[in-house]
Amino acid sequence: MEPTFSSKLMRDLATEPKKAYRHLGSENGQAFIGLVADFRAAIFAGDVPMGPISATRVEDGFVLDWFVSSGCTLKTVIDARGAGDEAWKDSHRIQLKALTIGGEVLA
Repeated sequence: MEPTFSSKLMRDLATEPKKAYRHLGSENGQAFIGLVADFRAAIFAGDVPMGPISATRVEDGFVLDWFVSSGCTLKTVIDARGAGDEAWKDSHRIQLKALTIGGEVLA
């Protein structure tokens, strides 16, 4: 699956482990880098191990929330055409939108 990023910060966190560890802490940074690796290894969003903790349809796509680690979640956006609440599973592109850590949002 091809990840895209909503901001330079999100790109840096996903592509530069040292920045992820510095901004997120060791445990959260390692878990986030692992989730990004799962995205890259998957062909479609539905192939990502564990799947999202929630999927909400919005206009022409879905907002998916993913568990990163305790107190840390990742919000992503997927464009998905088609009917049904599981149309997101066939998407091959995912946008990393924001991380929430203990109430603080990094976007």
